[in-house]
Amino acid sequence: MAGTSSPASSTSPNSASHKRQRLPVNPRRNKVPEDKRRRVATACNHCNVRRVKCSGDNPCRQCLRASRECQYPEAVEKVTVTKTEWERLKRRCAELESLDVSRNGSASQEQHLLSPVTAHNIPPTPSPLCLKADGLTHEHTSQPTEGRLLQDTDGTARYLGETSGATFLDNLKSFMFTIFPLAFQHGHPATHTPESGTAFLASVGRYQTQDSRPLQLPAVDPMWLPSRTEMTFMLAALRYFIQDGNGDFQSGGVFFWGDLSTVPLDPRVDPPTGGPGADAQQRNLAFFHTAFAFATHLDLTTANSKLDGKLGETFFARARMLLGNPLDITTYISNDVSVLALMALYLVENNRRDAAYIYISTAMHISIMNGVHRGWSVDEVGKRTFWTVYILDRWLSCLMGRPPTILDDAIRLEMPEDTPGMPPAAGLTANIELARISGYIVCSSYRVTQRGQTADRVECYLHRALELLSNWRLNLPASLQLSDDPPFSSDRACCALHMAQGQLIILTVRPIFFMAVKKAVADWFVSGQWDIEDHAQITLIRNCSDVARRNLRLGRWLGGISPAGKLLLPDLHHIFNAAIILMLHHIVFINLRTKDVVDVAFAIECFEKEAGTGSKYGKDCAKVLQDLWALVQRLRNLMIDGGSNGKDLPLPGEHILASLSNTGAHASIGASIGSLAAPHTRDSQQSQPQTGGLLYQPQYHELATELATWINSDDMQFYNNFLI
Repeated sequence: MAGTSSPASSTSPNSASHKRQRLPVNPRRNKVPEDKRRRVATACNHCNVRRVKCSGDNPCRQCLRASRECQYPEAVEKVTVTKTEWERLKRRCAELESLDVSRNGSASQEQHLLSPVTAHNIPPTPSPLCLKADGLTHEHTSQPTEGRLLQDTDGTARYLGETSGATFLDNLKSFMFTIFPLAFQHGHPATHTPESGTAFLASVGRYQTQDSRPLQLPAVDPMWLPSRTEMTFMLAALRYFIQDGNGDFQSGGVFFWGDLSTVPLDPRVDPPTGGPGADAQQRNLAFFHTAFAFATHLDLTTANSKLDGKLGETFFARARMLLGNPLDITTYISNDVSVLALMALYLVENNRRDAAYIYISTAMHISIMNGVHRGWSVDEVGKRTFWTVYILDRWLSCLMGRPPTILDDAIRLEMPEDTPGMPPAAGLTANIELARISGYIVCSSYRVTQRGQTADRVECYLHRALELLSNWRLNLPASLQLSDDPPFSSDRACCALHMAQGQLIILTVRPIFFMAVKKAVADWFVSGQWDIEDHAQITLIRNCSDVARRNLRLGRWLGGISPAGKLLLPDLHHIFNAAIILMLHHIVFINLRTKDVVDVAFAIECFEKEAGTGSKYGKDCAKVLQDLWALVQRLRNLMIDGGSNGKDLPLPGEHILASLSNTGAHASIGASIGSLAAPHTRDSQQSQPQTGGLLYQPQYHELATELATWINSDDMQFYNNFLI
């Protein structure tokens, strides 16, 4: 009786969320003694929903492989009573249900009927209001785990949400890991060559960042300044990359950092006269030291130039010393907001995005404490500074897949206006509007701040986001318009702005694209045929590929117009994501464009060049693209191009599946991948019970079930519950 589900349960208010958490027990299942069971008594929620075998560990094999939080249902305490007691309780409940106590009835009779029930500690029946509240609470607690807890190279785990490129890449690794044995089965032995792509598969659950390794900040004199010539040169370089191109950009730039044309006074040559103004003048040096640190980093384009100690840490240490503790709000003033924001941008360039996330959040909170978001005592400089912080806050929120610091509804500040003596406001205004759309995508399409959305509602958000992005481009002023093909504008800020818009389109459509790829691959391995052109969202998928191509063209253009071909980290980020999309396109589309291969090669070349400077970020991204490209070509060779030598017809997918169940190839491949795992990963595997080989070795029936799940999955599933 306890194992069956009543008909009423299917119509309860929280039944939808309950079904998402666990599937009901099969009422026709035969009771098997514990000593004869082949499966664990209770599967985790993830394995239960997907009907796959669970190892019963915490975490289980499936959840450990996918870097998910492994959750089991709460144990329900059972009470055993005699049949006589159970019959008596049933009669007492019937009496209570049939009792119609009048307002003037005997209280003693009511107490007489209630007392036996209370004596046996039977809880009172909850009211409909309580049931409703409990349903809401259950819906909140039963939401599936979203995002990923990914580990860096030092083993520190951090949360990265659904919009994060690292999270998407980890899902792509899991996908490739699943089909890896199938691709190898067709005449390819398991190898450890650098071109085999096995290193990419072995990095499931990890991502690249330097946040666990603090900058090496030396002891410095905060009052020391370079020569005026050096300061002028560094400020001019910085102004070109992050503001208005030294006045040459018609857009006026997409950020505002104040006056970058005037060098500061040297306090050792022109000491301040004293008083409060002297402290403010010295504190103002923190901004310039941060600017010099950033400019130093921009100049690191030669071989092995990006090494620890050469990244502008000396200037950054001076700025930190002048600014003080970022968490001590008693020492902060509103002018420090721009310093913190520029520090955040500098930390992003040094691949310390979590540190930048903290700095930009602090800058936003200081602005809020001073009422800038409501327009209190703010001039045009303060207004533009706040909006710059807002843009960076939204960008980091999207980059990390985390909620923004402040909601749009809380902001009442006017937009920037053209003012004499300042750069034009067109570029900054367009970037603000794009940041708002970014916040909409993060909070609506990916459910960062909302829950309980239906597939129809998510699809509505999806098309609304694409409509907003399309209208944004159509409504740009003439100074910000760009064609689809080169030659583009010499306004670097304008080109970077269009790349950001393309990245948001990719971010919006990427889940559908990925699900389509998974379905196509699963269809081929199950039935031996597929046609991506039959996909319901084929138009969106093709448009996403076109946007990726345009972003790669823009990236090549930016490298051509920038000094020494320098690309900032956001530029590289957009190039990386565009290349991933073209690789996915390469898997499922039969007819390819020759330029697509050239574009992917350009992306790999960009990161190889960045790796040559000593950048760990560039080295890691180059390796990821190289490995993924090798796996994609191997998979396409199997599915489309006619086998390993390009002459034979491809082996039907169902034959590969059948051969997997009868050979040991699957186990040998699993062992090959497992041997490449990091030491801390292998240590964690040894502590888990293993069956049939390493922990990463999936069983044949699990693989078949996984393919069936991909075929039957909803295109909007990625947005709604992240169960891919």
